[in-house]
Amino acid sequence: MKKLTILFLLISITTAFGQTLKFDIMAKYSTKAKTYSAENSIYGISTNSNYFMRVLNSPNGNQTAIIFDLESFKKHEYNIRETKLKDNSVAIKFVYLNTSSFTNYDFHSTVTSLDYDFEKISEDNETETVKLILYKDQSKKRIIKNYELKILKSEFNLFTLFRFACFQPYKIFTELNYDKPGLVTSCISDDGSKFILTTFGEANLEVELPNL
Repeated sequence: MKKLTILFLLISITTAFGQTLKFDIMAKYSTKAKTYSAENSIYGISTNSNYFMRVLNSPNGNQTAIIFDLESFKKHEYNIRETKLKDNSVAIKFVYLNTSSFTNYDFHSTVTSLDYDFEKISEDNETETVKLILYKDQSKKRIIKNYELKILKSEFNLFTLFRFACFQPYKIFTELNYDKPGLVTSCISDDGSKFILTTFGEANLEVELPNL
C-alpha cells in the first residue's frame, strides 16, 4: 500500500460562543476523473460523523474555515488570522462571520432517495476490499454505479470522512455509511474515476460554535 504522509497538527481555535467541537483527524484525497482532477482536504471528528470542516484559500491569500453540521443542515463560517509570536510560533485566531443553512442543491445534488450494498471482495489482517453498489431507490432494480474500495482497518469508522471529502453527489447523504471501523484509502468507480488518500493525520482543533 502507498505510504501515507502523517501530519500532527496542534492548533487551538477559540471563540466566544457555545458548543465546543474537537476535530481530531484530517485527510486529503486526490480525485482523478475523465474531465477533471482535484485535491480535497477535510477535518473530522473520529467519534462524530455529523461535523466536518474545510479550510479554503482565496486568491488574495486569506483563509476561511467552514464547519458543516449535517444534523441541522447549517454551516458556520470563520476568517482565519495568523499572528507570529516572539518564539517564532504562529497563533491562529478564527473570527466568526456568519451561519447559514444549506441543502442538497448547494452540493449540486438532486439525490432524494438511495439504497446500497457492500459486498466483500477480499480481506487480510490490515485491509479489506469491498464493492459498493449504489441503487436509485430501495427497490434495488436500477444500479446507479459500482465502486471498489480498499479500506484500512482502524479503531474508528472513518468512511464518512471519505464520503464528505470526495463522494459527490452523496457527500451529505448521511444514510450512506459502512458498518465496520476503517479508513478508505482508495476508491475506483466503474467509469474509471479514482479517489486516493494521500495524507492522513491527527489534529487537535477546538472550535466553539455560536449559540443560535
